[in-house]
Amino acid sequence: MKNFCFFVLFLFKFSIVDTAAQEKVILPAIADSLKANAYSVVRENRLQFIYESDVSGLHKEKLVLTVLNEKGTESANFIYTSDTFRELVKFNGAIYDSSGNLIRKMKMADLKTSEYTDELASDSKTYYYESTVASYPYTIVYEWDVKYKKGIIAFPVFIPQCNFNQSLENASFQLVLPNAMDPIFKTKGEMLMPKKSQDGKNSVYETMVSNCTAIENEPFTDALSSFVPILYSVPRQFSYDKTRGDMSDWKTFGLWQYGLLTGRDILPETIRPILAEISKNCQTDREKVKAVYDYLAKTSRYVSIQLGIGGLQPMPAAEVYRLGFGDCKGLSNYMFAMLKELGIHSVYTVINTVNPRLIHDFASANQMNHVILQVPLEKDTLWLECTNPQLPFGYIHRSIAGHDALLIKNTGGEVCCLPSYPDTLNKESLFVNIELAGDGGGSMDVKQNSELYQYEALTGFVNLDLEKKKEFIRRGIDLTQGSISNLTYSELKSDLPVMQMNYRLDYDKYSSKTGSRLFVPVNIFRRGVKTLSAGKRNHPLYISYGYADSDTISFNLPDGYSIEALPKSIDIEQPFGSFISILKNEGGKRITVIQKLQINSGRYDTKFYSAFVNFWSEVNKGYANKIILKKME
Repeated sequence: MKNFCFFVLFLFKFSIVDTAAQEKVILPAIADSLKANAYSVVRENRLQFIYESDVSGLHKEKLVLTVLNEKGTESANFIYTSDTFRELVKFNGAIYDSSGNLIRKMKMADLKTSEYTDELASDSKTYYYESTVASYPYTIVYEWDVKYKKGIIAFPVFIPQCNFNQSLENASFQLVLPNAMDPIFKTKGEMLMPKKSQDGKNSVYETMVSNCTAIENEPFTDALSSFVPILYSVPRQFSYDKTRGDMSDWKTFGLWQYGLLTGRDILPETIRPILAEISKNCQTDREKVKAVYDYLAKTSRYVSIQLGIGGLQPMPAAEVYRLGFGDCKGLSNYMFAMLKELGIHSVYTVINTVNPRLIHDFASANQMNHVILQVPLEKDTLWLECTNPQLPFGYIHRSIAGHDALLIKNTGGEVCCLPSYPDTLNKESLFVNIELAGDGGGSMDVKQNSELYQYEALTGFVNLDLEKKKEFIRRGIDLTQGSISNLTYSELKSDLPVMQMNYRLDYDKYSSKTGSRLFVPVNIFRRGVKTLSAGKRNHPLYISYGYADSDTISFNLPDGYSIEALPKSIDIEQPFGSFISILKNEGGKRITVIQKLQINSGRYDTKFYSAFVNFWSEVNKGYANKIILKKME
């Protein structure tokens, strides 16, 4: 009876009239409040999961979506990726115009498929349908079934409002389980905790959410998941690819993950003398770890492997040694095994490179997407990124610094947080000496120092050939036609890495000439940010990346020219950042520009938005300002 009521509710809202002329749908009008800031509207999203056994289940879902304008088109595309554990077994769809008339129907055979991934080995297969309708609004209906097999480690995540600028009318979730099962739920946003009812031998858990307004995708906004309703659910005890585990908390989940590592750290005899040789002159454990880390970088490479439980279980260390490659799991486990051979303890660690926080009171496998290695030493703790040999030993890169992680120990999982660096250390300094010519041309000598996160942006630079290095530099400055020469660079690969770069730039047109005047750009190396709207701000400001830029630029005036006008100095300080721009007249023949920008990461209340807009307006103006020189009579 409960299932019957569930379907009646849906059909009441979405009616199909099958006439002799043409199938037609009748949808109620969308409320004005749900049209505000919306490119598309989820009219109905219904997700049902039926648990069949500990290794099989059926995910049934239906989506009715109205696309209001061209910007909402992408949200109407269907995409699903299957793998060893999940198979798309049913699909149909239909598209209706603004009057409810049928445009076309789709079936499983209309889906395009792709088995291409950026992974070396993967069992995934992607199905997709691209919506192409010329006029708006239109409504698209999808209905699909997914068969779960070989284990259920989590139930489908329910996120009915999955795009910015998308509102939601109605959505419902239903989970059907045997009465003996005890699922774990976690809700976010306006999502309500599911209510439980009995249906014979099954327990039915249901929840609904409705009338959610669109979240506008504003600049400097936190992730969408911070605003929309979400329901996570997992089985407390689970079976997955012939293994059994407990998802009650991170400790028990970690015990299962630790079990996947058992026996995978065995090394072949042939590597033992190699490890002894590379570590024989090391005086400390830290030196030994670095020697092994350098050996790993020289003798192996990263590839992604997602086969079966291999998405969670590493390749055996002996296989990585034999093949010379592995994914983040395999390389980290291989590093673990080599350190173990030298008597150095380390800990296999899972982490997310996108979302910095784990849900501390809710364990689930899909909260992590990467593996690193923790090496606790007597006076220091190292966090080793084993997939990127370009990164310096001991440096914690931007994608994991400050993130929560799960240490996988024989006592179970243990949540920790990686260290992060102060924003002030992510700095870039420019020292530029410019010789201006009376025809607008000239030359400059540039010295650039980039540190920590700003260094990271340049790690691939060293592997480029000379011409591509020059192209890389030109793309970063507002002077694309300049000729670069005398390029030198050096890397300081340490815990606090630095890239130093020096080059000469000759150009035909740096200044624009109008009559007897030259208009000289103050700073061609910085661009600020795109102009921000001064309208109402709906959500707090979120700055994920703090940094510091410091520029000292000296202009040597051409013969016969004098300074007619200098831009005014700027000095702004706000909680989210500060900016200073000072121009000094050095005896009429030289101008020195000093500009310093500091951006502070964090979240800031909407009350700061007006000041934030004004701040960036001043920064943009400070960088784009012109010095005016006049030819003397």
